[in-house]
Formats: sequence, C-alpha cells, structure tokens
Amino acid sequence: MFLRWVALLLVFMLMGCGSATDTDTGTVKVKVQLNWFPESEFGGLYEADQNGLFQQAGLEVELLKGGPSVPAAQMVASGQVDFAVVSGPQLLTLRSQGAKVTGIFSTFQRNPRGIVVHKDSKYTSLESLWKSSATVMGEDGLEFIKWLNRDYGGKDLSFVPYTGSLAPFIGKKVDAMQCFATAEPVQLELDRVPNTVFLVADTGYNPYVTVIAVNDAFLEKHPNRVSDFTTALRHGWDSYLRSPQKTNEYMHGLNPDMTMEVLEKSSSLLPGFVESDDTNKNAIGWMTDARWDTLKKQLVELGQLDKEAAGKIGTPFFNPPITTKK
Repeated sequence: MFLRWVALLLVFMLMGCGSATDTDTGTVKVKVQLNWFPESEFGGLYEADQNGLFQQAGLEVELLKGGPSVPAAQMVASGQVDFAVVSGPQLLTLRSQGAKVTGIFSTFQRNPRGIVVHKDSKYTSLESLWKSSATVMGEDGLEFIKWLNRDYGGKDLSFVPYTGSLAPFIGKKVDAMQCFATAEPVQLELDRVPNTVFLVADTGYNPYVTVIAVNDAFLEKHPNRVSDFTTALRHGWDSYLRSPQKTNEYMHGLNPDMTMEVLEKSSSLLPGFVESDDTNKNAIGWMTDARWDTLKKQLVELGQLDKEAAGKIGTPFFNPPITTKK
C-alpha cells in the first residue's frame, strides 16, 4: 500500500509540473456538491469562497447545497460535479464498485458521529445503552450502528427511523438518538435540553468524515488546480477556525434554520474534531494510509465491503502538495 501511495504522489507531482494534460491558462469553473445544508462543518469551504481564496487560485467555485435527497457521492462519481463531500465509508464503497473518485481532504480527523441521551439518563455509556432494551432513533443499517452491534450486542434495542426532528427525543419518546456531536446536541443545549453525547470514535471506529472527493477525470485534466483548490481550502479552514463570525453570518443567510447561536456554538467545538497530530505536523485535512487501511478492514469485518471487492479499491486518497499560495 505504501508503494502504491508513493507512486500516486509521484504521478501527481509530475502532472503538476507541466504535464501536457494540464493546460489551464484562465479561470477554471468548479462545482462542489455538499452532502447537507450550509452549516459549520462546511465552514472552511465557505470561508475560502467568501474570502476570495478560490478566486486567487484561478478557480470559480460553485458550492451546491445538499440535503437528505441529494446523492453527493454518486454525483461526483458520475462526473455531474467535480468535487463532493462524502464519508470515508462511502468513498471506499464507491471505489470498490469501480468508481473513479479520490479523496483529497478530510475535514474531520475525529469522527463526530455519536449517540445522544438525556443528561439524567440511566445509560452512562454506549455499552450500557446497547445492552439494554432502549428505543433508539437511528438508521439501523448504517456502518457505525453495525459496529456498535458487533461490540455490544444490541439485540434487545428497538430502532425507529431518524427523521432529523428533535421532537421525539425532547419529548422522551425515544431514549437515545444518533447525532453529529457538533449539530443536534448543540441545538438541544440551546433548547434547554441537557444531554450527554457518546462518541463512536471512542470505541475504535473512527473513519475520516466530511471528505472532499474529486472526480478522477477532473484530477487528470487539472492536477495543478486540484492542488490549488486544496491549498485554498486549507487556508480557508485555518481562517474559519480562528474567526468564524463573518462566514457564520453568511451561512445563516443561506440556511436560516441554522441560527447564529447554533453556528457559533458548533464552530467553537470544531477544533477538537478538525485538528489532530497529523494536521499539526502536516496540514489541515491531512490523511494517512494507516487510517484508510484500518477503515477498509473494519468495513470488511462488518460486511459492508466484500473482501474481493475491497481488493479492487486501490489507493483511495492522496494529500495534494503543500504550497505557499494564498
């Protein structure tokens, strides 16, 4: 795997140093499909766009809103868009099916996926919850639910569909609910509903999340611009983590349901999920071969990936060269 990673990096560097396929002389238009509505987990993207960082890199970037019915992963795989926000498991699954997409940036280094319970809940850990007969609002087929089932059983749990509404949880019609630690629990706190979040990452399942994936055809045609895009995005995230106020106001305008209070609280939590030893040593959004290898093995163990298909994934990511362009 290491040799394949080195080979990919060398190819990219050669392509980025004057390959005949890289003939960009003017502004390149780029479409980026988000997998959800504008909120803090996309703060670096909107920061780079609003601060002119993409424009300075010769890119005219269109950030497309996502939502529950928007198939972002499939759109980048089919070439409908140049970049899209996907999860690590989605990326590996796509590549195992022959899709030509590559991860170039991981927003979350620590998976914010979790299960939230009321502060006064009798369940004090994921293990105690999963070994009970509680009612959980969540999507039973998701890989992180399967991971918890594998480790803790879960045979007596009752699942009800996750609709995005907090009402069943607030009304205590369910005992627990799946969540993003930077989203639902924040809204609950502001609604004066004290809660506790159990992070799935703490159990050993910690895939890269909110990964920026590029369509390989675009990568082959515009290698330098992919590098420039990533550089601008890195600077965007560095800026947003330091001072998110202006971009939060802009995202609130795009998504009024996301209040400024939620955006401010959510963005204050992001450093603990976006930054890591790897990003501190290298650059924000950095990914490692070991993390991707671990995820692939875990998905095979969970039955999410067929072992034979997993062998066709190849190298699912690379870290574009770090440049000083701003």
